[in-house]
Order: sequence, then structure tokens, then C-alpha cells
Amino acid sequence: MTELIFFTSNTCGVCKVLKPKLLEAVQANFPKVGIRLVDVEEEEEFAGQSMVFTLPVVIIKVDGREMYRFTRSFSVYEVLEKLKRLSAASS
Repeated sequence: MTELIFFTSNTCGVCKVLKPKLLEAVQANFPKVGIRLVDVEEEEEFAGQSMVFTLPVVIIKVDGREMYRFTRSFSVYEVLEKLKRLSAASS
């Protein structure tokens, strides 16, 4: 199973702009991808275990294994391209 984890916070301006665009694009193009939103202020322990020390961060996992990590400045297109590669590899 492919999972996209989006680490965010209420104080992250970039996250507020990126989150709706990214989530809409992923849901439209990859409806089988599970999406988990993580507020780092509410889930400090999980954020630390995931080695998240800056925002925004997107991690793509396949069967629980991290495949890709995007930090700070990245585009929706970059994330979609990696998801496309993963879906092509599993087909």
C-alpha cells in the first residue's frame, strides 16, 4: 500500500498554500494512495521519530518503507512524478 504523509503546522504559511493543491492533485490522480496529515505540534513524537525538523515535509511510503522525502521547497508536480513512477513499477 502506498501512503503519503504530509507534515504540517498551523504556523507554516507554505503548508497552508501547498496542502490543498497537493491533496487535491493526489486524490484526483492517485485515488488509491492513502493520505495522512500530521500536525507536528499535536504529534511531536511521531514527527521526531520520522526525523522531521522543518516544514513542510512529505514522505511517500510503500508497504511501510520510505521511498521518497520532500522537504521545504518542492512542487506538487515533483510529488506526482514520484507517485507515477511508483504506480508504474507496481503495475
